[in-house]
Amino acid sequence: MWSPRVVLLFLALALGQPDELVEAAGPLKVLGLFPHPGVSHFHFFHPIMKGLAEAGHDVSVVSHFPDKHPVAHYKDFPLTGMDKLTNSVDLKFFEKRTFYSHFQEFFLLYEWGKQSCNLTLRSEALQQILRRPGRFDVIIMEQFNTDCMMGVAHKLQAPVIALSSCVMMPWHYERMGAPLIPSHIPALFMAQSQHMDFGGRLANWFSTHALNWMYKLLSVPAADAMVQYKFGHDVPSVGELVKNTSMFFVNQHYSLSGPKVTPPNVIELGGIHIQKSKPLPADLQSILDNAEEGVILISWGSMIRANSLSVAKRDGIVRAVARLKQKVIWKWENETLPNQPSNMYIMKWLPQRDILCHPNVKVFMSHGGLMGTSEAAYCGVPVVATPMYGDQFVNTAALVERGMGTILNFEDIGENTVMRALKKALDKKFHDAAKAVSHSFHHRPQQALHTAIWWVEHVAHTGGAPLLKPSAVEMSRFVYYSLDVYAVLAVVLGSIIASWVWLLRHCCGSSAAQKTKRD
Repeated sequence: MWSPRVVLLFLALALGQPDELVEAAGPLKVLGLFPHPGVSHFHFFHPIMKGLAEAGHDVSVVSHFPDKHPVAHYKDFPLTGMDKLTNSVDLKFFEKRTFYSHFQEFFLLYEWGKQSCNLTLRSEALQQILRRPGRFDVIIMEQFNTDCMMGVAHKLQAPVIALSSCVMMPWHYERMGAPLIPSHIPALFMAQSQHMDFGGRLANWFSTHALNWMYKLLSVPAADAMVQYKFGHDVPSVGELVKNTSMFFVNQHYSLSGPKVTPPNVIELGGIHIQKSKPLPADLQSILDNAEEGVILISWGSMIRANSLSVAKRDGIVRAVARLKQKVIWKWENETLPNQPSNMYIMKWLPQRDILCHPNVKVFMSHGGLMGTSEAAYCGVPVVATPMYGDQFVNTAALVERGMGTILNFEDIGENTVMRALKKALDKKFHDAAKAVSHSFHHRPQQALHTAIWWVEHVAHTGGAPLLKPSAVEMSRFVYYSLDVYAVLAVVLGSIIASWVWLLRHCCGSSAAQKTKRD
C-alpha cells in the first residue's frame, strides 16, 4: 500500500505543484539503526543523521554513541551492555600475519555481528522504537557484518537506505544489482589496488568469492535465527530482505579508491565526516606554527592502542624520530614515553583533521583507516601507511596507486625502515600527488552532506525510489553474468566440433577400409 507521502507526491505531479504539496506533508520521520559498537563507523553515520535533523526532519537514532550535544529534532535511543571498540586493539595481535589472516578477521566480524544483533533485538532502545505510534518514512541502517536490522525494517514497513563506513564488501554488490569484478575491484581485506598482476587477480578472485559465500552460509542464517526468534518464523530471510534496499551510501570517492562500476542506487559520500575546521588548542597551534622544518603526525586511529607496541618497535620509532629535523606529534595513550626525544610530542587525543590541514604538516604516519585516509586526501598530505586489519590494506593500496602513499609493514617497523619510509614520503613527488588527489576530493558538483540529504528525501517521497532498483537484483549471479548463455554456446560449439570430428573419423575410416580391401 502506498504511504500518504507517496500519494501526495503523485498529486503534486498531477497538479504541477510538487513543492507545495511535498512541504505540506511535513518533515520526514527518519530512523537510524546502528548496532555495531565501532566509533570510527559512527563518524560516517552521525553527520548524515545530524544533517537531516538540522534540515528539520524528525530523527531517531539507535546506537552505542548518543550525541553529547544533540540538535533539535535529533533523539537518541542508546544501546548499552556491549563494549565500545575504542582503544581496544592490542598491536601484539598483528605480529604475525598470513594470507589466511583476513579469513580470521571475517570470523571476528561474524562474532561481532551476532553479538550486536542479539543485543539490539533485545534492547530497551529498540522496544521503545517498536512501541512508537505512526510509521517511519525511511530507515537508515549500517550494513556491515550482519543484516539483522533488515528484520526490524520489515517489521516497520519502511524503505531502507544502507550505509557502509568502508568500501563495499563482496556481499554488498549483489543486493544492489552491481557487478562484482575481482579482476578490477580489490576485496576489502586484500592489499591490492585496481591494477593487479595475475597472482594478485587470482588471490583476489579467491578471497572475494570465498568471503561472499562465507557470509551467505554463516552470517545470513545466524541473523535469520535471531530475527525469526524475535519477530516470528513468517519473517523472510534477511538474505531476501536486503534486496529491498533502496539506496546504498558508501564511504568512498573515486579520487582515492578509484572509479568503480556501480548503478545509480549506490552513492559515493567519501569524506562526509570532514566538517569545517575548528580552532586548535593553543599548545598544538604553537607547535605547528613554529615548526620551521615541518611536522609529522603519527596516529593509528581510535581503536588501536599505540602503547601496546612491542619495546623493539616503539624504540625503533623513537630513535628514528630523534634523527629527524621535523617535529613529530604522536597519539600515545600513556602519560610518558621512554626515551622521548625533544622533537616528539605525545598526546592521548588529537583533532586529527584540523592538524592535517595545517600547512606545516608534511607527512601522516597512519594505519590506513578510511577516516584518516580520507582526511589525508582532503588536506593533501602524503601518508606512510602501516595497515593492520580490515579495510586498511585496500585503503593503503589505493594511496600507493595514487602516488601519495608508501607502505611500512607492521612486522618491518624499526629505526632504519621508519627513516626510509618517512624520507620517501617527504619527497616532492608525493606532495604533488597528494595535492592532485586533494583537488579532486574537494571539487564535486554538490557537498557530500547535501547529496545525502537530497537522496534521503527522494527515497522517502517516492516510497523507496522504485525506479532506481535494477532488475539485476532479482537475478541469480549465474544469469547476471550470462553464464547460462556461455554454457549453451559451449554446448552448441562442442556439439559442432564433436560432429565434425565424428564425420572426419568416419570418412577417414571408410577410406582406409576401402584402401585395405583394394590392397
